[in-house]
Amino acid sequence: MNLKVFLIWSLITLMVFSIGFSAVTITFWYALGGYKGQVFKSMLDEFAKEHPDIKINALYSGNYSGTAQKVIAAIASKTLPNGGLIPAGPLFTGGEGDYTVTDYIYSKDGLPLDDFYPVVWDYAKYRGKICAIPFNISTPIMLYNKDLLKKAGLNPNEPPTTWQELMEYAKKVVKNVPGTWGINMKDTPWIFKAMLFANGGSIIDPETLTPMFNRIEGIEVAEMWKDLIDKKLMPVGLHQLADKEFFGNTLAFYLGSSSRVGKWYGKTNFSFGTAFLPRIKKYAIPIGGATLVLFHHNKTQDDATWKLIKWLVSTDNIVKWSEKTGYVPIRKSAVNSSEMQSFLKEHPEYRPPFEQLKYGSAYWHFESMGNMDGFIWEALDKIERGVETPTKALDEAADKLIEDIKTSEKE
Repeated sequence: MNLKVFLIWSLITLMVFSIGFSAVTITFWYALGGYKGQVFKSMLDEFAKEHPDIKINALYSGNYSGTAQKVIAAIASKTLPNGGLIPAGPLFTGGEGDYTVTDYIYSKDGLPLDDFYPVVWDYAKYRGKICAIPFNISTPIMLYNKDLLKKAGLNPNEPPTTWQELMEYAKKVVKNVPGTWGINMKDTPWIFKAMLFANGGSIIDPETLTPMFNRIEGIEVAEMWKDLIDKKLMPVGLHQLADKEFFGNTLAFYLGSSSRVGKWYGKTNFSFGTAFLPRIKKYAIPIGGATLVLFHHNKTQDDATWKLIKWLVSTDNIVKWSEKTGYVPIRKSAVNSSEMQSFLKEHPEYRPPFEQLKYGSAYWHFESMGNMDGFIWEALDKIERGVETPTKALDEAADKLIEDIKTSEKE
């Protein structure tokens, strides 16, 4: 080996060693499994290739509820990761007094807030202050089996737009196509909230944390819910089977997350369409999903975590994420991009989720919101089974929430 070759080889070796030696390692959790988790992990891998100075210890942290429990335990043991894609993220940042990511958002190296739809920022707030970054945001939509509608003598290209029309469509499918159900959903509390908003009601007063879902608007929705059972349009207590029913060609209307579009598109043995959730008094929906969070460690690791988060929500990556998963493209620049417009023209099923954003709303995160969903789920289950009247079931759920809020405030 001559001197020139030796020097070049030594320089390359030194550069590689220096990069490896100076690389900062961050731990990043994500609460997405299955196909969506694979897509997200591939994005993390892509970032790592583009940024050899940052090593990512990426860990699937379980489903939403499992991840929330894991974060709570990590807070107690002071073993939080550097960041992650976390459900109820604002509770674990702003709720714990950690607004580190907020400083990054508003810095010179921050984000153009106006390019994000306002409602997704509402979903990233704790007590009115942004402390997380929206990412895998979804809206509840209506997916409908075009083949079943056609068999029932309905126009498969004209889905129902009101709740009353949805009931009539479902009746015809159940009557004319044996072995089918009309309507079902997996996430019953979320759909209840959507119906409540559409009926002009509210979930909770954000200032006083007073439950509002048991007022007249909520009672009316609960009575409509019971009507689905009484007319045998929806099965009693079998909501965990809703996905299988729809995918198995035995369910006409599935009410659920827009992420189902990406999960099911091109994989069913029947044609399906998507549409807004039917209106009652108006169109209105609660947005859902998880947020990107940054947990403070030290400036070096925080800078690296911010660089990853900012990269994930870049316009190009939001386009890719939305096209692959069906989650809402949260940036206006993503929606208006030529790539996204071409994609939506070719795949119109992906359009309703983000078009619904103009009717979307998000209440601030609060400590008992997870338990609240459990109380609502229990109330709906009792209503479906005829154990309690809609009024009594919702009042009990509201009372449980009030007690839970009092308990959390004492801790």
